[in-house]
Amino acid sequence: MVKAQGLAHIVLNVSDIDASLAFYSKVIGLEVVTRDEKLKIAFMSLGEQHHDLALVQRGGSDQADPNQPGLVHFAWRVDDFPTLQAAHDELTEAGIKMEPIQHNITNSLYIKDPDGHLVELFCDRWDDGLNVLRTQGPLRKSLDIKTGEAVGDGQELLAVRDD
Repeated sequence: MVKAQGLAHIVLNVSDIDASLAFYSKVIGLEVVTRDEKLKIAFMSLGEQHHDLALVQRGGSDQADPNQPGLVHFAWRVDDFPTLQAAHDELTEAGIKMEPIQHNITNSLYIKDPDGHLVELFCDRWDDGLNVLRTQGPLRKSLDIKTGEAVGDGQELLAVRDD
């Protein structure tokens, strides 16, 4: 059985990204690592990992679901890519559906819990993911879980299919 190292980050859908950025900067002390104006998404960090919190403005782009509740997903870090591959194999054998995704900073599995909450299991791709996120911004492509290589053009909608 795969065991996560700990809760790594939370992604929230917000109504006003500027107000939320100001709030989390002032109240929590988070800094903006990167922000994508087109996708209306921002990543914030306390300075030790690539991001502790990501904010997505509801309806701010065609990728942000205006009906999505406040929580987009929460993420759990695993040790390394072989551990992520083992989790994929184990969960597949148990009949649990998931979507393998490669971000510029992580290799990830997205899974819906029994209530439909989106859960991410991931391993970091870089020792200094904070700098990678600062310089490259967000990215999302499909992941070939066997090879660890990204496939596709990227920025696909993230949706774990129920079928």
